[in-house]
Order: sequence, then C-alpha cells, then structure tokens
Amino acid sequence: MTISSIRHPYVDPTPPTYFVQYLNLATVQNALGVNLNYTESNNDVYYAFQKTGDFVYPNFLTNLEKVLNNSVRVALSYGDADYICNWFGGQAVSLAINYTHSEEFRAADYAPFIVDGTEFGEVRQYGNFSFLRIYEAGHEVPFYQPKASLAMFQRVLGNVDLATGEEVVTGTLATNGTANATHTEPYVAIPSVTGTGLEPSYTAAITNPITIVPLESAAAVSSGSRSVTSADGGYVRFAGRDSNLE
Repeated sequence: MTISSIRHPYVDPTPPTYFVQYLNLATVQNALGVNLNYTESNNDVYYAFQKTGDFVYPNFLTNLEKVLNNSVRVALSYGDADYICNWFGGQAVSLAINYTHSEEFRAADYAPFIVDGTEFGEVRQYGNFSFLRIYEAGHEVPFYQPKASLAMFQRVLGNVDLATGEEVVTGTLATNGTANATHTEPYVAIPSVTGTGLEPSYTAAITNPITIVPLESAAAVSSGSRSVTSADGGYVRFAGRDSNLE
C-alpha cells in the first residue's frame, strides 16, 4: 500500500505526478489567469516548520477550540483510505475538542453526505463544526473523489449543511442518522499480474521487500500511453487520464 491510500499497491504511484506538468502548460495557466509556475510543495517552508518542532506542539486542539468559540466555521474532512492521516484519528480529534458546543456536537449523528443523489460519505455536524468521512478516497481527496470534494468546499463556503447542501447553517443545526460511521467497502482483490516484466508486480509488492520504486514513465506523462497494464485495468485508468487532460 501507499501512504496516500491503503487500498492502492505501492508500486503503482497514486496520484500520478503529471498534474504538475499539466498545470504548468501555457494554455492552462492562461485559462486560470495566472503567470506563475505551479509547484507541488515548498521544502524550505516545510523544513523551517519541522526544525522548530512544529509537529509536536501541544496547542493544535486549543487553536481549534479558539476559532470555534469565535463562530468560525471548521470543517474536518478525511478520505477513509488515507493511511498517513487516517479518518479514525480525525474522528478522535473532532470528539476531543472542547468548545462551547462540544457536547451537542458529540451527540449529533452521522448523516449521509449526498451529492447529486449519490452517497459519498458520512458527516457529523453541529452548527459551524463538522467532521466528514469521504468514501474510497486517499490522502489527496480531490483526486479520488473530485465531485464530492468540490461539493464539500462549495457547501462550506456557501454556509449550507454538508449532508445535503440544502439547509442554511444555524447555530443549532444538527445532523440526524446513526451514532457511528459504519459504512464498509466491498473487498477488492489485488491483481496478481501487472507491467511488462520490467517492473514489480502487485503481488511482488506484498510478498517481497521493495528496495527500488520505479519512476513514472516519461512516455505516459507526455502521451498518455497505456504501456503499463493490470488485470483490472487499474494503472491504465490513471495513465489514460493524461491523454484526456492533454
């Protein structure tokens, strides 16, 4: 598995990184109205925080409590296949926060998160505070569930409830449903064959230690080629997206 998704084989990089090249195409930049190149992250900023011990500061909960007590909307969302920021930990954080309406929030139920008639997750919400578990999504939720991710942002910014997007948020709005998030995904077997013999198979990723992670194919990035295949077409699905983007 990867740190992004517990359901995805380690040797099949997900999400693929060709979106960086796509966002830096002149046509895309013109459409977005930007004149700067996109970079995925800034290591200088990251390491500056890391060297100060930022990750172990004990005041994160206190900060959340402060903004909630000042009527700022806080929406926590987690993909339920995210390994590095798993939703169980996110749920525990949401329940550990002590603010003016923490008891009411903990008493609220989980309601289905519905977008265009489809259930994409489960949400607990009371007033300005919500915790959302999004189904079948890894660390980068917009990649795995773009429609659900967009709906979440639109509803938060539009000051409507997350469950349906139809009710204006008030100080006493509460979700109704089930006490716990109980949704489970059907079992999906990991394919036993992939690649052309030059790259590790999915099975090998499980049964043998991995010492080298193959880079994404430059050909796939530039042409959307389907040179890497699997029994269920999994990698083809992602490689093929590049041709659609271009």
